[in-house]
Amino acid sequence: MKKNMIFVSIIFLIIVTAGTYFFLKKFFLYPSEEKAMKELNYAQQYLSMGDINKALNRKNIKINYLGFSGIASKYPFTKAGNISKFYAGICYYKLGYYKESIKIMKSFYAKDEFLSSIKYGMIGDAFIQIKNKKEALKNYVIAANIRDNEITTPLYYYKAGLLNFSMKKYKDSKYFLKKIDKKYPLFLYKKNVEKYLMFIENKL
Repeated sequence: MKKNMIFVSIIFLIIVTAGTYFFLKKFFLYPSEEKAMKELNYAQQYLSMGDINKALNRKNIKINYLGFSGIASKYPFTKAGNISKFYAGICYYKLGYYKESIKIMKSFYAKDEFLSSIKYGMIGDAFIQIKNKKEALKNYVIAANIRDNEITTPLYYYKAGLLNFSMKKYKDSKYFLKKIDKKYPLFLYKKNVEKYLMFIENKL
């Protein structure tokens, strides 16, 4: 009898949870998504014109206009709200608000592996600006290793290599630069990699 009651309770809980989910999706998430997308279009227009302040709208320039910051805050569970976190992170970085950039970029969820790499790379760049080299290095390594490719992988290995070089950790720098030298012959800064490796070889 008790087992039957437990089973019935579990089924009831599943039904209620599923019903709540579909209710929220139909009457809350869908309308919110449409509103967020409209706001996102406005923000993207400002960004395309190079007006980062208006695109971000950190100080609520107009009451009826949210900007990336407001969209991320008001519609955090929508797709538009999520991508706004990514845009806001870039805008904050460009405007010199590095801690804000780190915070909102961390909250951005990226299914796309390329975007995910850029996310961690941007966080690394922001940590560099606030002189936290340890966290910067950690994020560069994450960014490089999300998925092996010809663009983001060598780029963030390069940044990790240069960061170690700046700290005179030449063995660690060599480790990352060698990865690029062996595997990514078409990397944009390949000649720089070779120069750094020559310098390190003479140092060690």
